[in-house]
Amino acid sequence: MNENFIFNLIQCISVVVASVTAIYGITSWRRETKWKRKYELAEEVLSLFYECREKIAIIRHPASYVGEGKTRKRRENEKPEETEILDEAYVFYERYEKEKEPFLKLASLKFRFIAIFGKDANAPFDQMAKILSDILFAANRLGNRYWKDQGRKNFTDEQFDKHLEEMEKYESIVWNSFENDKIELEVGKCIDEIEKYCLLIMQK
Repeated sequence: MNENFIFNLIQCISVVVASVTAIYGITSWRRETKWKRKYELAEEVLSLFYECREKIAIIRHPASYVGEGKTRKRRENEKPEETEILDEAYVFYERYEKEKEPFLKLASLKFRFIAIFGKDANAPFDQMAKILSDILFAANRLGNRYWKDQGRKNFTDEQFDKHLEEMEKYESIVWNSFENDKIELEVGKCIDEIEKYCLLIMQK
């Protein structure tokens, strides 16, 4: 076995070893990059869910402040008593406009999150969006019907009982009762659900 053969053999082995090392390195780098992207997305989405929970609490706070609701565009021939009621209901829309950024960011990340974590991961996103929609819808119903009709419409006893029941239902959506609050419980379920996906990656 001459020296040239040995030299060539060593060169071949070195090339193979270098190639295997390079392939392993690239694979590890790709795996690490993929995990990092998952981690960063999970961290951002989870923090946004936490922020949305805080913003919903702000939107639903039962105390209103001087000047809230006054940015609403007035209707033609609107009566003063109507203005007061409609402004009170508009408070929730006004607060949402001030606090809407995390909700918009969350919506923009939904499909990226689903692409990585699977189609079932859409559930907490959809539920959070529904909760917000329910709050704004309830505010609209209160302002345009239930508060408007309260004390200003002739009801039978049965109609009045139904009116109160439905009005209280919508008020429980827009106002935080702070004790066994239905909306807070629903938001909590959203958080629990999204944590199942995010913490699985973040705690690795």
